[in-house]
Amino acid sequence: MSAVADLGYIAIVVAGFGAFWWRHLRPRARDDTRELFEPDAEVALHVAVHEATSRRQELSSLHVLYGLLQDEAVTAAIATAGGDADALEDRVLAALAAPADPVGDDDHGGRLAGHAAMIARHGGRRASCTDLWAALAGSTAARLIDDARLDRGATLFALFHGGRAPDIALPDARDVLVVLRNDHYTTQQFVCSVLRDVFALTDDAAHAVMLATHTAGRGVVGRFTAAAACEKIAAARALAHAQAFPLWIGVEPV
Repeated sequence: MSAVADLGYIAIVVAGFGAFWWRHLRPRARDDTRELFEPDAEVALHVAVHEATSRRQELSSLHVLYGLLQDEAVTAAIATAGGDADALEDRVLAALAAPADPVGDDDHGGRLAGHAAMIARHGGRRASCTDLWAALAGSTAARLIDDARLDRGATLFALFHGGRAPDIALPDARDVLVVLRNDHYTTQQFVCSVLRDVFALTDDAAHAVMLATHTAGRGVVGRFTAAAACEKIAAARALAHAQAFPLWIGVEPV
C-alpha cells in the first residue's frame, strides 16, 4: 500500500467522521491514525477509497461494503449466514454504476469508518472488518444487503463468534442453564430488555446478568427445563434477529 494511498484514505476517513473525530482523535501522525484499524479493515478501507476515487464519487457506505466484500473472512461469514457474496457484490457494483443522489452525512463512508473506530477505541482495541460491517447499520449499504435477503445479523454473528448460532434442540427433559456470551455490538439496553421480557428477570437481576456477561464474557441467565429453555431462547433470538444483533444465547448442562 503506497504512502499516498494511505494518506488519501485516512484524510477521507477523518473528514467524514466530523466533529467527534476532531474532538477525540485529533491530531495524529499517520502511524498513530493507522493504529485505529486492524490490517483487514485498513485493506477494506483502502479498496473502498480506491473504488470511490476511480469512479469520481464521494466515499459512501456502498464503497465500504465493496471493500468488505474483498475480505475472505467477510465472504466466508456471508456464506455461513446462507448468503451469496458474489451476488451481493454484483448488486453493489450495479448501485455504484447508477446515478446517485449526493451522499448524506449518515451515509458517508468516512463517518461510518469513524463510528467503527469509535466503538473499537471504547473497548481498547483497533477496529476490524467486523466493526465496519456492524457500522453499516442504517446505511444505504445495509438496505441493499436487506434487499438481497442476506441476514446482516447472522453474518455479524459468524464474523464475531466464528459460526452459526448453536443448536437448541434438546433430546430430553433435563434441566439446563441458559447462558449469554458477550459481543461488542448487542446493546446493554437490548440485553436487559430481553432478560426482563423473555426470561421474566427483575430489573436488578437483568442488569446483574448483563453486567456479568459484559465483564466476564459469559453470564448465566438461569436454570430452566429443556422445553422452557428452547422456547425462551428462540424468542430471544427472534428479537435479536429483528435488530441484526449478533446475540449469542444457548444452553449448558447444569
